[in-house]
Amino acid sequence: MAASLSQTVRRHTKLIILLIVLVLLPLICIAVFPYLLSLTVPPDRLQVFEITEQKAGEGIIIHLDEQTIRDYPALEKVLVEGEANRTGQGYNEGDIRLAGEVEYPEKITQATIDLYLIDPTTGTRKYFAYAGRHYRVGTVHQD
Repeated sequence: MAASLSQTVRRHTKLIILLIVLVLLPLICIAVFPYLLSLTVPPDRLQVFEITEQKAGEGIIIHLDEQTIRDYPALEKVLVEGEANRTGQGYNEGDIRLAGEVEYPEKITQATIDLYLIDPTTGTRKYFAYAGRHYRVGTVHQD
């Protein structure tokens, strides 16, 4: 009986290996694919640009202080936590200065746009004033 079992296994070795490959290979692919995909697709980012006061006058200016900036976590990260990294140097009229960039923890959705970019009631661009400087937020979409 034992001899017949080993003979059966030898006879069907190719079939057993094929079944193992057909079961394990898709499972490995299912587990590895999302990880590899995350390496090739960078997350969405928000960029904070310092602008002139005249440019900010073209839209809605939201004045931020130490309390209200907490409602805008990306701005808080760039403007408050990143304040030590800013040079404080001025810039010429018309120049755009990137104040900082934040990897956004979720995909940029309409709620993100309503919070940082466009006022949903008036449809005009949002600008932010903090510590005597003016800023706007831009998005980088990676699909």
